This record gives sequence, C-alpha cells and structure tokens, in this order.
Amino acid sequence: MSLILCVLLAASDADVRPTVAIVPPVPTTGSERWIGMAIADNLDSRLLFHSRFDPKTVSRVYPLNVFGWRQTQSAARAEGIDTTKPIDGPQTKKLQRQLGADYTFAGTYDLEGKQVILFWRLYGDSKRRNRTTTFDVSNLADGTDNLAAELLEALGQSDKGLKTHKQQSIPLATMKPYGQALEVLDRQSLDPRAHLVLPRDEVARAHLQLSAATDASPGFVRAWVIRGIASIMLGEMERAEEELVHAMTSAGEFEPTTSLGLYYLYEHQKKSAEAIEVLEDATKTHLGFLHGLGYLGQAYMRNSQNHESLRVFSTYQARVPKSPWARVKRAEALSHIGNHDIAVAETQAVLVEFPTSVMVLTSLASRQIDAAKLDDARATIESALAAHPDHPALLTRLSYVELEQNHPDKALELAQRAVAKLGDGRGEALAGYAHLNLGHALALLGKKNEALEAFKKAETLGIDAENILVLWRDNRLQEIMKDGRNPFKHKEGHQH
Repeated sequence: MSLILCVLLAASDADVRPTVAIVPPVPTTGSERWIGMAIADNLDSRLLFHSRFDPKTVSRVYPLNVFGWRQTQSAARAEGIDTTKPIDGPQTKKLQRQLGADYTFAGTYDLEGKQVILFWRLYGDSKRRNRTTTFDVSNLADGTDNLAAELLEALGQSDKGLKTHKQQSIPLATMKPYGQALEVLDRQSLDPRAHLVLPRDEVARAHLQLSAATDASPGFVRAWVIRGIASIMLGEMERAEEELVHAMTSAGEFEPTTSLGLYYLYEHQKKSAEAIEVLEDATKTHLGFLHGLGYLGQAYMRNSQNHESLRVFSTYQARVPKSPWARVKRAEALSHIGNHDIAVAETQAVLVEFPTSVMVLTSLASRQIDAAKLDDARATIESALAAHPDHPALLTRLSYVELEQNHPDKALELAQRAVAKLGDGRGEALAGYAHLNLGHALALLGKKNEALEAFKKAETLGIDAENILVLWRDNRLQEIMKDGRNPFKHKEGHQH
C-alpha cells in the first residue's frame, strides 16, 4: 500500500460496513417490468435512509453501503450481463465481484391479481436461502418496508430503525407511472455529461408519467427529482429549476436523490463548484451513498482538481475495499497528477484479482497510454481482444494507439468497428471517443468531408475542448483544425 493511500485512509471514514447491491427484480412472464423498477428504487431509498442513533456520539449511524440499481445496471452492461432477464448464480457472483459488493439482492416476481409475489435471494448470505415476500401492488412502499426488514434480518442487523422511520405511503396511481418512467429512462445514462440518445418523444412521455406521479402524490420527492432531470434533458431549464426546488421544499428531511438532481442541474448550467458542493454535503451526511461518492470523484476529475479526486476515490476504496472500480479510478487520479508508474502498478494489481474484467483491462491500457508506454498498452488490449473480440471500449483504445503510432489505416478499421458496435450507446463518452478516433483517422487519410462529419458527431456526443489535445498537437491536422466547419477548429492565440 502506498504512503499516499495510508495517509488518506487514516483520514477517511474507513469503518467497515456491509455493502449491498440492488438488482431490479424482473417479472417471470416478461410483463409489468415497472413493478421491479419501483421495488428496486424504493429499496435503494429505504436502505440509504436506514440508520440508528448512537447515544455515545449523539449522532445517526448509517450501517450500510448501498450500490443503487443504476450502478448495478451499469456494471452489468459493462460485463455483458442482461439484467432485464432473470440472472443466475454465476452471473450474480460475477456482478457482485465487479461491484465489490458483499451482498447482492436479485429476484423475480409474479403478479396475481393485486398481489406481487417476489422470489428473491440475498447472494453472499451464508445461509443461501431462497425467500418469498408477498405484498399488495397498490402499496409498494409498505411492501418495501417489509422487504427491507427481511433483508436486514438476513444481514444479521436490527430493523429497529425501519420500524421507527416508515416510508411515505405511495398509492398505485403514483407508483405505476413513476416505475414506467424509470423503465424508459433506464435506457439513458444519467451522467450529466452524457449525450441525450433517447428520442425526445420518449423523454417527453417519461416526463408526463412523472407529472402524473407528482400530481397524485405532491410530496413524492424522488418523482420530482427525476421529473426535473427529464426537463433538463428536454432543455426546459426554468421548469427543471422549479421542479427541483419543489423537491427540496417537499422533503421532510434531506434525501440523497435530491443531490443527484441538483448536481445534474448545476453541471448543465456549467456551475461545477456548486455541483461539487452538493455532492460533498450529501456524501458526508449519508456515508453509504456510493452513487454520489462516485459522481463526486469524477466531478473533481473533470474539473482538473486531481488531488481532490484522489482523496475521494481513496475514501471510496476505504469504504468498499473490494471495489475494483474505486481502485482503478484512484489510479486514474494518480496518473492525472503525474504518478504514472504508481498508477500503472496499482491497476496491474487490480488486474491480478480481476484478470478477465474488461473495465480493468481498458483502465490498465489507459494508464499505460498516459505513461507513454504504447507498446505495453497495445499488448494489454490485444490480449483482452482475444477474449472479447468486439468490445467497443477495447477497439476504441487500440484505435487510439494506432493513431499515436502512425497507423491510420488500422486506426480507421478499429474505429469503424467500435462505432458500428456502439452506435450512440447510452450517451456515455465512449461513443464520442470512438467517433473522434474515426474522424482523426479519416483526416489523416485525406477524407476531409467524412472526417468533419465524424468530428461533428463526436461533438454532439459530448466531446469538447478538454478531450481533443491529441488533435491539436498533431501537426498533420493543421488544415482541418482551422476549417470553419470543424467543431473543434483551432482558435487563434489558443495555447496548448
């Protein structure tokens, strides 16, 4: 362990607490998927709120770390696990390991009349019990309280905090449209830098569903937050502010979800300091709020506050020592402050434990690229491609290496494969990088018009000036960089 990590861990909240990942349960018949989305969302919220009062410190203790359903969905997609279908034991074990979770909640359900019959298991539980929980579809909130109590019992923890702090009762007229909206928005990344890839009419439909939910239950904070985010996606910034203000004023007490909505708003308003402050406050009051902690580390990184990013990801690693993602993100922060050799070594250590993880392999290649060890990066990626021949993240990294080593023909072929595989993805930056490489290769091969189209697509997918130093420093691109049609055109007097 490095000296830096030792110091940071000593200063962080390193208390050991169980880490639970929530996978949305799925219907056995393939219909009414909104119920599973609503159950997962309720359970996320319920476990984040679960606390007990410590009379010794006169403060509340939050005894769980929680990977919310969006985080588990993202990790599953990265490893090729389809969570819209029932997942088996080996898949759950793989997902749990990729997240670094101690336990994973997953299951299926039937709807019989008004009764939801949920068949679930807490993977990681030494008793390996298959459990059944039945509740009325017209009151999923009460059903989730019972489910959370059973989950805590499986963890060997007291449910006393749940009994003294019940969730708001939410009727079917609220929960159904809310769950249906989550089902739509699950196909879009909620990272604020993500490009909107859902058709506008689908986002508008989700907004209408969320409006129906808040009309039925004006005090339902989570619905107001997601409604505000949908408004931002539609470019309705004034309306979004009103909806998020309503969320804050409706809450009886602070809800972590609200911070994500405010963070999303501030990022879209280019107010990075305010966005970071919101997440700092939320993650200090709710220590198990891993979603917010991950966003915080990335917000600092995007803002070039790399020592702060290192602090946050070191804290994340202390809270969830099994998380490979936290460890590779910490290594990325080290790389950004110039500690390339340490960053490579720490990522290689993660790879020893996760030798087949695409996420870890692409992270190692990226750190090797940062360290200007292009041959090492090539070897890492080519080895990974032998096992994952069409993975777009690997294709995109190798395309970049080919560009750096002056092989535009090879770079073009790889970028075309990555773009074909990705499309727009869920709007994440990877699709933008693939198009950026595509444009770079086309420009080097003299295909100027096609290159400009690829650059335009990269720009719409969120690539901006922070990401294109590779274009500016390539002397072969001087003409196209000055072209008036180039969204990344060189500005007179700009220093690189």
